[in-house]
Amino acid sequence: MPTAPPTIGTRLREARVNRSLSIEETAWRTRIRPDLLRALELGEFDAIGHQASVRSHLRSYARFLGMNPAEVVGEFEALAGDVPSALQELDRQERTARKPPRAKWLIAAIVCGSLLAGAGVAGVLGGQAERPSEDAAALASLAPRPTHEEASRTREVLPPVPSEVRLAITALADVKVAVAVDGRQIFDGVIPAGTTRVYAGKNMVAISAADPSTIRLQLNGKPVSTGGPGGMYRARFGPRGQITG
Repeated sequence: MPTAPPTIGTRLREARVNRSLSIEETAWRTRIRPDLLRALELGEFDAIGHQASVRSHLRSYARFLGMNPAEVVGEFEALAGDVPSALQELDRQERTARKPPRAKWLIAAIVCGSLLAGAGVAGVLGGQAERPSEDAAALASLAPRPTHEEASRTREVLPPVPSEVRLAITALADVKVAVAVDGRQIFDGVIPAGTTRVYAGKNMVAISAADPSTIRLQLNGKPVSTGGPGGMYRARFGPRGQITG
């Protein structure tokens, strides 16, 4: 019996896990709420909202994970069907409601084009180019602006802030760990044995672990000693190394 192809959410989750990223760290780096990331990975798109919002989050998440955003969004649209988005429906209603003014805009644009063409001809015949009149400039300002949906297509998700501090935590056994990045706690839970988590910040990464003998640390690619077994391990790291005092 043939196996069903992996869903959108399954591929998103596998891509995140392959990069050793937790939901909390991914939310911090993508600026997408953790509950929305979980909904995307579970395929619970109705929990996110309208299809326009789902497409936007899928595009951002896929780009962050190194996947093809257009392919992921296209797969979702094929799954969802040809249901118009909220912005498309709003744009259609607006075009219908403003049909008479739109005709006036068309007339103004034609007049504006005629004035500009006339000014150009006059400049050629007179040996110099004349500036468009104030009336022509005013009519030019009536040119249509891009719709909200068109503008949203050109938006790009800001790349993550360049990291100065990068701390890799490898669990040698199941261990409870809490991590704060630049003064904000982003993880508090158990890291399973054999798992590596990477946390990056601009100024500081702080860690506390229940048993230092069960973790191995690397700061910006260099190993860090955690001491012997027993007792709670706490440390803070900055761009120049471990912060003491």
